[in-house]
Amino acid sequence: MLLSIGKIKLKPGLTQDYHVSGCIPPSVTADYTGFSLKDPVVFDGKVTNTGNGTFQVEGNYQGKISYVCSRCLAPCVSSVSGQLNALFSEDPLTVQEDEVDIRRLDGDNICLDGLIMSSISFDMPMQPLCREDCRGLCPICGADLNKKACTCREDQIDPRWEKLKNFKFTPDK
Repeated sequence: MLLSIGKIKLKPGLTQDYHVSGCIPPSVTADYTGFSLKDPVVFDGKVTNTGNGTFQVEGNYQGKISYVCSRCLAPCVSSVSGQLNALFSEDPLTVQEDEVDIRRLDGDNICLDGLIMSSISFDMPMQPLCREDCRGLCPICGADLNKKACTCREDQIDPRWEKLKNFKFTPDK
């Protein structure tokens, strides 16, 4: 997703508003595992020429992602949204800013693809669920416990531990 800054590139202090929608190419999304983008992402925001070849990007994005529930392995689709705040510079090493992401500017376009993908990845839970009360899979038969109750006995003992069932502990005197 590209933002063209040709109109403000040579005019420090000028701001341009954007409302853009676009798909992030597979070459960028391939680096992120655990989810994939479902639909085009929408960005609403602005770019400000702060002078000295730096441009402040501020705005919000929203889109949809698909992932697999970590408990029941069901495919899921969820809406995502977040805020972006980053500086783009032709020479990012010379910019000194606290708590702002500084990225390289190439030409007259600002590419938001990597910024949006890293924001979504950062906000993703370590173990995404299809719903909060997901019951997962039966560890014995593999049945989806959200769809049906299984008939497996919970008191079954792993055969590797069967011998310990008859173990008698006698304390030293």
